[in-house]
Amino acid sequence: MSGHTFHYAIRMILYLFSPIDRKYRGEFNQHTKQQNIKVTAYIALIVTLVTVSTRVASWIVPYQDMLLPEQYTEYLLINNVMISVSAIFTFLLFLIKKRPDPKQQNRYHFVSIIYTLLFTGSCMALTFVAQHNPKNTMTMLLLGLLSVGVLLILSIRNLLLLSGSAIFTFVLFFDLFQVSPETRALNYVAFWLIITCFIFISRLIYSYHANYFIKIKVIEDKNEEIEKANLLKNEILAIVAHDLRNPISGIRSVTHLMEEYPYSPDQENKYLYWIKDACESADQIIEELLLAAKQRDAGILQTDYISLNIWLQEVRDNWLQKSGFNHRIALELPPRELKARIHTGKMQRVVDNLLHNAAKFTPLEGDITLGMRQHRGGVRISISDTGIGIPPALLPNLFDQFTSSSREGLNNEPSNGLGLHICKQLVQEHGGKILVYSQENKGTEFSIDLPFTLF
Repeated sequence: MSGHTFHYAIRMILYLFSPIDRKYRGEFNQHTKQQNIKVTAYIALIVTLVTVSTRVASWIVPYQDMLLPEQYTEYLLINNVMISVSAIFTFLLFLIKKRPDPKQQNRYHFVSIIYTLLFTGSCMALTFVAQHNPKNTMTMLLLGLLSVGVLLILSIRNLLLLSGSAIFTFVLFFDLFQVSPETRALNYVAFWLIITCFIFISRLIYSYHANYFIKIKVIEDKNEEIEKANLLKNEILAIVAHDLRNPISGIRSVTHLMEEYPYSPDQENKYLYWIKDACESADQIIEELLLAAKQRDAGILQTDYISLNIWLQEVRDNWLQKSGFNHRIALELPPRELKARIHTGKMQRVVDNLLHNAAKFTPLEGDITLGMRQHRGGVRISISDTGIGIPPALLPNLFDQFTSSSREGLNNEPSNGLGLHICKQLVQEHGGKILVYSQENKGTEFSIDLPFTLF
């Protein structure tokens, strides 16, 4: 586990006035919108049931005898509004909640915010009705705001919207319902305490959900890494068991011959050459396996801005010196210098591998050409040959990891089946793609297309 990830795993971070890390922010915002829609739907349903039950109870309990006439009229108006509005929003929110695609649900997240504003406004209206009594405490306002603060996961923007609307409404209408300066002062103090508690509790709830969400994501990421590591381990074990068996078997056979049968100095040299060749084959397989594993954890691509004309000529010359093949490699470059940002080491490995394949499957009298040209606003590097070509049945799986499409060369050169898969990975790291066109007994051409964004 990385240091940054471990940071989340061991302690809670308070997001009182700051958003969560950019890595998780977008997904967390989508999650909170979906969660808020569900919670608001049930809040609207409960409010509908409670207000309807209150209206039914008024047929039995004489509320009008307990309140002043003007208060009872205000109460009936608020009750009717809460019943109708909550019923409508219950229908809308459950309709949104049933949409199968979360993105379609989140598109209507504003509906839950609108109902939250109406709900807190209704609670405040009930508080104003009760405040005709100078001994009132702002119970309904407290209940409404704290219910919203605890049950919903509010972003800073939505929190400021709810708080601002509550403050504006309170300041605008408060004086209309107060009959005593002393009560007015006390309720002002109580209101600001309620708003402060609402904001603080809401941010604590937000922080709790954010930390919980991040920890879940960290666990999911680690599980995915473990799964990939197990898959890679199984793949490596499979290729080790399959491909390393051949050089090891060759070494075992040679040592058996040397132990059981007499041999001449010429035969000894031949046996030693076979053993050395088998060791080199095993080394190459191990190197390819290690590189395949490293590609899984490749970091940010470090590139250099270079002349591709000069670079390709140097790659061709270096390959001819080190490859051990006797082929002539023709070079076809455009007269105009083309420059690009590439990781020279990785791209050289791609070209080297493709040249190696061309030499393996092309007779000495055949032609191999390394070329480059502008192509669709970018650049195309091509390696073509006049060799034996690739059978059509092998082409679909040619770039797969540990593919069954690998073949021995014309001179029995071994293949471990990893090279072209790694080439594809390295080209994709550069934002490009690798293509192949081949006809049996006519030749093969590999093309590396790099995008114009590299220039």
